[in-house]
Amino acid sequence: MPSLPLHKTLCFLLCLCLHPAHANSPTAGTPQMMYAILSYAKWEQNTPNICIVNNPALAQQFKSQRSAQHVYKISPLQLDDLKQTSCQAIVFSNLSPREEQNILNNAVRYPALSISTTNSACELGSVFCLYQKKNQQYSFRVNMQSLTQSQVHIDPRVLLLGKNGGLKHE
Repeated sequence: MPSLPLHKTLCFLLCLCLHPAHANSPTAGTPQMMYAILSYAKWEQNTPNICIVNNPALAQQFKSQRSAQHVYKISPLQLDDLKQTSCQAIVFSNLSPREEQNILNNAVRYPALSISTTNSACELGSVFCLYQKKNQQYSFRVNMQSLTQSQVHIDPRVLLLGKNGGLKHE
């Protein structure tokens, strides 16, 4: 887990949110934001498996935007394969919050962090919910109940950012 001071953490996430690629498409900044969030998780494995559910194009974005500091295995998979795969992080990009919650309750029987790109309210389903603000910047919210269920430890500094609706930049 990184031991950056809070101001460096905030600056890092702010730079990601202000990156010009974020305005090009709804998912352009998704991998960078997710990699930033995932870097503050405590993983039991040296190479955590990020499973991208039902979206091979997003999985390819994750692979193409991975740098040497991102030591993750990227696994594109279909929803039906989730029960047979051990994922440390699960990315949902085309399911409703209710569907996410049902999957997390019924198909995931191991510690796993869940992230959604289509669940902006973040009241149900995934732990981290990415959304695009009116000014086209990305931010995220945290569902604390889902975090408890996930059994994955996240640095509290990132949780505070999400608790307050993510980064505030004016």
